[in-house]
Amino acid sequence: MKKKNLVATVIILFVCVAVYLNMNTVNPEVDSERIEGNLGQSSTVSGTEETAQEGEENVKKDANGDVTEYFSRAREEKQKARDTALTTLKEALSEENLSEASRDSAAESIETISTGAVSETRIETLVKAKGYTDCVALINDTGVNVIVTAPEEGLSASDTTKIKDIAVSETDFLPGQIKIIEIK
Repeated sequence: MKKKNLVATVIILFVCVAVYLNMNTVNPEVDSERIEGNLGQSSTVSGTEETAQEGEENVKKDANGDVTEYFSRAREEKQKARDTALTTLKEALSEENLSEASRDSAAESIETISTGAVSETRIETLVKAKGYTDCVALINDTGVNVIVTAPEEGLSASDTTKIKDIAVSETDFLPGQIKIIEIK
């Protein structure tokens, strides 16, 4: 019985770590300085080729500068990771001999994933409602990363403030924990 509880706890931990790592590796690496939470600043991905997912994938723009493929792929990968984590957690919960502590931990992880998904969707919807072409929000334990399409001239301090305000209003994070990454 103790062995099964230990195995279930380890599975839950691995799932949580996998979700966390996936959320952090979906973000593009940027050519210029990354924000470290300074209000009014943003990072820019410019040029014709940007690196995404820790250098594993390249986002290439077409002649019109279209990066919709990146946003679609990021959403798909985010959803796949979330679905995998939820499936694993639900399987762990269905285990008969699971301890109450492990059961509570799995239930809490499911709730965290679900709450994060709702918050990410709300951030994305509100950012697009403000007139930005596309957006992907990624919430992890340390903050929120908002990847947004930017106009040719880039995001202004006012734009960055608007986006951070949206993320702050939809989460429990402070402005210093919100990173804005713009893709031109």
